[in-house]
Amino acid sequence: MKKVRLCQLSDLADHQTKGIQVALPDGELDVIVLRLKKQIHAYLNHCPHLGVPLNWQPDVFLSLEETHFQCSTHGALFTLEEGYCIAGPCSGQSLVKLNTEIDDQGAVYLISKQ
Repeated sequence: MKKVRLCQLSDLADHQTKGIQVALPDGELDVIVLRLKKQIHAYLNHCPHLGVPLNWQPDVFLSLEETHFQCSTHGALFTLEEGYCIAGPCSGQSLVKLNTEIDDQGAVYLISKQ
């Protein structure tokens, strides 16, 4: 199992998102990190419909109401906890959810089984 440090839990306020570029031996991942209370949700920053990044601007991934992730290209809406598309041309598809872990010092890690 491999771990790659993403950020500190304290770097994000509740309901805040951040885009992070993660360098891996076989390429780079564009990751969305969302804090919901003491939990972290992480997804690939990749719309399943067009394959484009979701963000409007750096670190801006949420709808105006901050209830869903929203694709900046065509407005598709995705649930925060599962990344499931509930509206838009990719309805029924999902963002790719990534495994994370938070250690005792509040460091957030991306976990890979390879």
